Amino acid sequence: MNIEKIKQIVLGCGDYLFDTVLKNDVTKKGDSDYVTKADVAVQSYLFEALKKEFPHIGFLSEEGIKNTEYSQYWILDPIDGTTNFMHELNMSAVSLGLCSEGEIVMGIIYNPFTNELFRAEKGKGAYLNDKKIECSKYSRLSDCLGLYEFNAYKKNECEEALLYAKKIYLSCQDLRTFGSAALELAYVACGRADVFFGRYLKPWDYAAAVVIISEAGGRIADLCGNLDMTVFEQHIVASNGVVHNEFAELLK
Repeated sequence: MNIEKIKQIVLGCGDYLFDTVLKNDVTKKGDSDYVTKADVAVQSYLFEALKKEFPHIGFLSEEGIKNTEYSQYWILDPIDGTTNFMHELNMSAVSLGLCSEGEIVMGIIYNPFTNELFRAEKGKGAYLNDKKIECSKYSRLSDCLGLYEFNAYKKNECEEALLYAKKIYLSCQDLRTFGSAALELAYVACGRADVFFGRYLKPWDYAAAVVIISEAGGRIADLCGNLDMTVFEQHIVASNGVVHNEFAELLK
């Protein structure tokens, strides 16, 4: 598998994210859940481009494509952070992972607004653009910057969501939430933050980050320490690896 070829394909998504006409064409899927024409355009572009280059690989995407009977399949979020995208916060990313026999072996997270592309292949290290990246080495949770995704689709669980935020805020150096799980996980991989917790994440929210964080020396799993890509919704914990057990225990 040539990750450079895949990287060039993903870089082509940038044109769609900078298209204001596509951005402003919005459909509401549910409470606080939106899709823009840009989401659909990115998905269509990547589906066609990847199918042409790799016809033997299936596809799973947030916006309605599910073709996972192959031994390998792509897992795509065409725009992770759609609400950010709609508000021009520039904290949105294309997230593409490759699942092979149940394991994520390649991942790319691309934010065209900052011109940052995070990538990794199993056994080959993790990179931000062309620079190798590693997770932080903090060994005390009190020294760690925490990232947290509330999940706006579950506002009926507001009190529980706020309780998790309080736990992280009181135990860590500080707390941030950026509205894009993919980017937040990438930030753990490159040491900009140290721990992450996301509630009810779907495979396309974190698939690409699995291999990027692992190759950067960190850990990512559900609250029980497992990771099953076939589970539709999971609470996901990620860390620099050093404080992982302590952080996961805090959240249980």
